[in-house]
Amino acid sequence: MDDRFHSAQKAIQSDNPVELEQLLRADPSLARERSHAKGDHPTLLCCLVITMPPRRSLDSLIRLCVEFGAETSDSLIAAACIDNVVGVESLLDLGGAIHGNGNWSPLEEALYWGHHATVDLLLRRGAAVDNLRKYAALGDLAGVRRCFDENGQLTEEAGKVAWPFGDTIPAAVRHDRRQIVNNALVFAAAWGQLETAAELLAHGAEINAIPAGFDFAGTPLHYAALNDRREMADWLRARGADPKIRDTKVHNTPDGWAAYANHHELATHLRTLCR
Repeated sequence: MDDRFHSAQKAIQSDNPVELEQLLRADPSLARERSHAKGDHPTLLCCLVITMPPRRSLDSLIRLCVEFGAETSDSLIAAACIDNVVGVESLLDLGGAIHGNGNWSPLEEALYWGHHATVDLLLRRGAAVDNLRKYAALGDLAGVRRCFDENGQLTEEAGKVAWPFGDTIPAAVRHDRRQIVNNALVFAAAWGQLETAAELLAHGAEINAIPAGFDFAGTPLHYAALNDRREMADWLRARGADPKIRDTKVHNTPDGWAAYANHHELATHLRTLCR
């Protein structure tokens, strides 16, 4: 963040609500304004909720920032990114937008990063499950089926391709049927949802595609490996998933993704398939 925020950041790091309150009373704009420095989390409240492990006085610090005008909705997505359950709950209580910013939601953020506790909390609090990737990840077969009409075309409910990094995917890609269906298959694979994965394959999802919507762009098998989904990995392999395909960012195979996530048994299993 910009230099002007550094004293407040230090107060957060030292878990010092008294000092932070003094700084905010002297300059309330620290809570309200965005840093111009490059980074994914440009506000003081975002900085607070992604600090791990969470500060002991996290709830008090959040409420203090909000008292001085901090915006809560982007911070809620940031808290979901890091599986900060206390932060998510506090921000929901303070009016954070559970349904997101129109392009991305806290639930999608938690699903994207594989955070079970935050997903469970958001669902309990009423987060909307309302597009193809959410249905696929959560194993909602009826929801997936509603995203296709009788001719196999996508309905409006399917939504478009999106990701945590703003509305930066080209429009032609966001609305492309192939990209939308393949993107949802990756979500299904990451969460081990065999039924919704099968439904997507039946509607033309490509088992070895590397779809848009992921920074670390890999195949469904990559994401099954990353999340230690042995049953899903074997299911995908039985249907033609290629364990030798490399992702487009770090150029690694699914076994390498499993090893990176310390899923060594699955990594060894996948490695034998590459011989």
